Amino acid sequence: MKFSKIGTAGLAGIIGFVAGLSISRLQFGRLLSSEKVLRLVRKAVIKKIPIDGAWIYMTPQTLTRNALTRDVYKGGLTAPKDGSIQHFDFVADAKTGTLLELKEQST
Repeated sequence: MKFSKIGTAGLAGIIGFVAGLSISRLQFGRLLSSEKVLRLVRKAVIKKIPIDGAWIYMTPQTLTRNALTRDVYKGGLTAPKDGSIQHFDFVADAKTGTLLELKEQST
C-alpha cells in the first residue's frame, strides 16, 4: 500500500503524538530522587532555619494519614541554636518534594 507524502507525514505526526503522550503519562507517576527532595526541603526551610546539616533515607516509604496514602521520604535537619545543635525530623512527598511535616526533636 502506497502513502502519499501528506499521508506519510500525517502518520508520522500521529505516531509522534501518541509516543509523546505515553512518555508523559509514564513520567507523571514517577518519584523524585531522594537527593532532589532533600534539596527542595532545604530550600523551603533555609528561609526560617539556618541549616547546618541534613540527611534523608534513600528509599521512599508509604505513609497513610487520614485515609490518604502517599509515598514519602523521611529525613532530618540540624541547625545551631544558642550554642548547641537543634535537630528536626521531616516528611516530604516523594512525587513533588513538598514538605509535609517538620518536627523539632525534643531533648
